[in-house]
Order: sequence, then C-alpha cells, then structure tokens
Amino acid sequence: MVCSDFEWDYVIDHFKPEKLTQTPYGVWFINEHQSNEKRQVKWFHGGWGKIASSGSTQYAIDKWQPELIINIGTCGGFKGKIEKDQVILIDRTVVYDMIDLFGESGNSLKKFKTAINLDWLMDETIKNQPKALMVTADQDLAPERITELYNKYGAIVGDWESGAIAWVAARNGQRLLILRGVSDLVGLDGGDIYGKPEPIVREGVKSVMQNLIKIIEKFIRAIE
Repeated sequence: MVCSDFEWDYVIDHFKPEKLTQTPYGVWFINEHQSNEKRQVKWFHGGWGKIASSGSTQYAIDKWQPELIINIGTCGGFKGKIEKDQVILIDRTVVYDMIDLFGESGNSLKKFKTAINLDWLMDETIKNQPKALMVTADQDLAPERITELYNKYGAIVGDWESGAIAWVAARNGQRLLILRGVSDLVGLDGGDIYGKPEPIVREGVKSVMQNLIKIIEKFIRAIE
C-alpha cells in the first residue's frame, strides 16, 4: 500500500504494470513477478492524508482479507534527530492534530495512539531497522512544533497517514508493517524542501522509494 501521488508515480514507473484496476480510492495491480500460486502481491494506491488512508485501509481489509498489509512511503524527519534517507520501522503512532476545546485537554489524542504489534516479524533485515514513533496529522510538519512533538512524544518523524492506517488495522486485528524513509528534514529554521519546486520534491521521493522497494522485494522473497 502506497499513499502519496508522487510515491505511486514511482511505483508505476518501476514496475510498469500491464493492468490497473480502479477502486474508490486509487488503482491497484498484481505484481506477477512477486506472486505465486500460494500468495498474490497487490500494490495499491490508497491515497494521501488521514481520510483517504483510513478508508482505503478498511477497503483493502474488507475486499482482500490480506495476510499482511505493508505500507511504504516517505516522511519528514526532525533535523538533528535523524538523517535524510534513513529507513524507519514504525512501531507506534500518534495522531496529533486533534484539539479539545471542552473537557480535559488531550482526551481525543489518547484515543488515537496505536501500538503496532511486530511480534510476528522474523525477517532480520527489517527487524534491524531503527524503530520509531510516527506522529501523523493532515499537514506537513510545522517548524514551530518540532520541539513540542519531540518533547511530548519522543517523535523524530512525521507524516500524513501512518497514524490512520495503524489505527484502522489495529481495530481489525490486521497484521501491519509500516516502513517509511526520510525524504526531507524539518527544523526550527524551516523545512529543507518547503517552497521548493516539484522536481526537487520528487527527487527526495525517488531516493526513498528506490531503497524501500529493494527492502520489500527482499522481504517478499524471504517469505516465499
């Protein structure tokens, strides 16, 4: 499962599928080279942001009853806490863009924290990737909130989707693997791609996706 349009563009360019099937959220295809008689590997464009990613995660679970959902993609890293292109295995998520204006502040946030069960994971390549909590919101990381998010949650990476995907998967008892690569860095002085033209953004996405697809292809072969 891939979320953003730029990430999906890279997937299509890499695999060059012959047939794409439309869903309410995006298109999907079966990678014949990764599939066999016992197992089909479907690549699915679920859409970006919490609404699309939560809906498409539930759609995939209901339609295919998958053995495993794998979400790969990019994320923003906290400058000084992580390096660009670093791959992170996400083991916890927090949806942080929820604001309570009545009752006890922070009650909503408590309901949207998710721990991802990785006890089943045996693959050493992925198990040895650094683990981290992902903060998720329907917005890019705001430089003025970096210190707050680090101090409050211990976060060093943030994105638009992981918290929603993890929350839906957990409520379905669905096995889930989220691997994200740092495509850009954000610090108190701003983001290194904020305001930059699209080709620069796409280069960061390409670098991350190249690495992630190699890791996932190796992982799938190990399963087989």
